[in-house]
Amino acid sequence: MKALVKKLFSMAGLGVYRLEPAQNAKRTYTPVVSSPLHHNSKEGLNEFYSDVDAVESYLDAGFYERTVDLLQSHGIDYDGKRIADIGCGTGGLLKAIKTRFQPSSLTGFEYSEKAMDIARANVPGVEFCYFDVYKGSTRRFDVIFCVEVLEHLLHPDAALRNVLKMLASPGALLVTVPNGRTDTFDGHINFWSPESWNVFLENVCDGFSFKTGLIENGLNNYAVITTHD
Repeated sequence: MKALVKKLFSMAGLGVYRLEPAQNAKRTYTPVVSSPLHHNSKEGLNEFYSDVDAVESYLDAGFYERTVDLLQSHGIDYDGKRIADIGCGTGGLLKAIKTRFQPSSLTGFEYSEKAMDIARANVPGVEFCYFDVYKGSTRRFDVIFCVEVLEHLLHPDAALRNVLKMLASPGALLVTVPNGRTDTFDGHINFWSPESWNVFLENVCDGFSFKTGLIENGLNNYAVITTHD
C-alpha cells in the first residue's frame, strides 16, 4: 500500500502554486496501480485512507496553504463566505482556511468514509458530508474548491456541471488537475494538456467566466471559474 503514496500526492495536488520554494519535502513512493477503476472506487479510496503511513504522507499543510493563496491571488476573499471543498480528503485545505480566515461556514464533501473519519478528527468544528459528485447537491456556496479530483472520474463533465450548480452568485470555484503532458500516473483516467483543458472548460462552463493557467512549474492546470455579475 505504501507504493501508492507518491502519486496520491498528485491526487491531492501536492505539486501546486508556490510563493516560495517548498521545503522539508516528504518521502515519496513508486505507485503500483492494477486498475485505475478500482484505484478510484470507494473501495480503493477506503483502502488508501486505512493505511496510516500513506495518510501521514498525504498530509502536507504547505500544499493547502499554497492552494488558498492561489485563489486569493485572483481577488477572492474568504472572510464571511460559505466555503466548500469537493473531494476534501482529510480536510487539510479547510483547516488552512479555518486557521487564517473567518468564513461563515466550512463544509467538506468526500466520497470515502475513511477519509471523513480522519478529517473529523483533524479539523473539529467543520462540517464533513458524504458526497457523490454524480448526484450533486442543492446546497450553495460562495467559494468552492475542487482540487485534483476530475482526473480520477469517468465522467468529469457531468461532475463539474454538478459542482457548478452548487456555486452561489456571485461565487468562485477553483479547479486543478495535473498537466497531461507531464502526468504519467496509471491511477488517473483523464489527462488534459493546457489546450485540451481549455476546450473541456469551454464545453462545460457555459454561462460562467473562467481563467486558466499553469502552476507548480507547469505540472498542474488550474481554472478559476466565476459566476457572471
